[in-house]
Amino acid sequence: MKKRNSITWLIALGITLSLNAQIITKGPYLAEPKPGSIKIRWELDQESKAQVFYGLNKKLKLSEKARFLGEVSEHFLYEVNLEDLELGADYEYQVKVGRKKGDRFHFTAPPGSDASCNFAISGDSRSQPQIFAQIVAGIAHSNPDFIISMGDLVEDGGNYEEWGNFYFGPAKELISGRPLISTLGDHEGSGDEGVLFNHFLFPDLDYEKLWYSFDYGMVHMISLDYRHSDSEEMKAWFEKDIQASNARWNIVFMHRPPYNLGGHRSFWGNPQWPDLFQKYKIDMVFGGHSHIYERFYPVYKEGFEDWAITYITTGGSGASLYEAVQHPVLAYSKSVNHYADVYLNGQELKLKIYDIDGLMLDSLLISKNQDGSQQADYLALAEPRDELDILRIFAGPISWALDRPPLPERPVKKTFILNSGNISKPIEFELRLSDESLENYSMEAYRAVLEPGVDQEVILKIRSNGGVRIDPWGNIEPPFKIEAVYKQGSIEGVVQGKNLGMVSWGE
Repeated sequence: MKKRNSITWLIALGITLSLNAQIITKGPYLAEPKPGSIKIRWELDQESKAQVFYGLNKKLKLSEKARFLGEVSEHFLYEVNLEDLELGADYEYQVKVGRKKGDRFHFTAPPGSDASCNFAISGDSRSQPQIFAQIVAGIAHSNPDFIISMGDLVEDGGNYEEWGNFYFGPAKELISGRPLISTLGDHEGSGDEGVLFNHFLFPDLDYEKLWYSFDYGMVHMISLDYRHSDSEEMKAWFEKDIQASNARWNIVFMHRPPYNLGGHRSFWGNPQWPDLFQKYKIDMVFGGHSHIYERFYPVYKEGFEDWAITYITTGGSGASLYEAVQHPVLAYSKSVNHYADVYLNGQELKLKIYDIDGLMLDSLLISKNQDGSQQADYLALAEPRDELDILRIFAGPISWALDRPPLPERPVKKTFILNSGNISKPIEFELRLSDESLENYSMEAYRAVLEPGVDQEVILKIRSNGGVRIDPWGNIEPPFKIEAVYKQGSIEGVVQGKNLGMVSWGE
């Protein structure tokens, strides 16, 4: 009888230990801030009842039961939605799983619409978590209200393990007390079409249509899905959303930038999206994708001289850095690991860029009048958008990859289309090898005039003056690039493409 009781007791003990052995494998982390509301999420290695205790002091008198969001790789995601929070107040919270209470964390409740705020910006943190960890430390030191990411949080969005290694691990402490809100990157979008990104960050959205907006204090933030640059549905949503915004500041962010001269030479959504940004008076537009920092001088579309937009590429938070270029349309450009701080009040937007050692690299001040119009000192920096639209025509096509390497006995043929886009005047242009390429390669220069409304096919023949090598990533050695010399009325300049590689390794 005693033996049977002992066995029963051991079985009961085992069940009890099992019920209390759940481990939080990700989080807790904050998500989806709204005025007076925040969501807290965490992942467990087992299913379990859970709740969050929270309050304005250490007694944590308030509580909310968790809801189950979904399972991935035998791990279980939970969430509580804390509402009716005191605007801008500091809270303490604690997650209880089963019978076990976890560590205590702090957060500040999102404020009302008239509040000043500051936020950090990080882009393309994938691949090197040790660098991202340094970026995270810098962001924590800056103490922002929330963090915006340009996407590419992981190398392969469909690889469950990478989410812990590249994102939730390095950012654990930071995101327990501040929401990090990310736009979809192409490494998430191409990895599994955004399914895991959707699971962890936006479980209530459609993973095929990951566009959204939110308000924090006096800023309205709009995230676009890079996969849908031509989507009439996303355009209609954007117009409805921005027309409903009463925010003092309106900022757009997406993974692929609309203007970008280094790295990938991305010109996402051109010209229709820059036209929409101008029409609805967006203050700033952020993109990532290219692993550099670029800030363009403010630009306006002809006929809209009273409003200028600053375009920024910020993709230097962990992925291998790309080549940065210098050009008169760029206020600052550098290949560097970095993050951004943005401080907002009623009349001013202050942008500061820091490297991983805390050194300030760049800054910008945008000032507004009481009626919301931009002040003259900022508008004085602005230029017409015309040259950026010319650069879009050439920078991408002269950077496309080759299907085979150029050889001394057999030149490679590079064929592409120059899209005249929305130009209103002819552009005289010449395509030629860059000066540093002439020692190892030869190519007859291509000269022509691009007429409005007429696309032009270009065929270039490039020959190597000696042997070439192809590395495992498709880079051709010695490197070479093509540049475009352009002239349209008083606008003239030169833009370089990136070092040409092999198309079989991807663009």
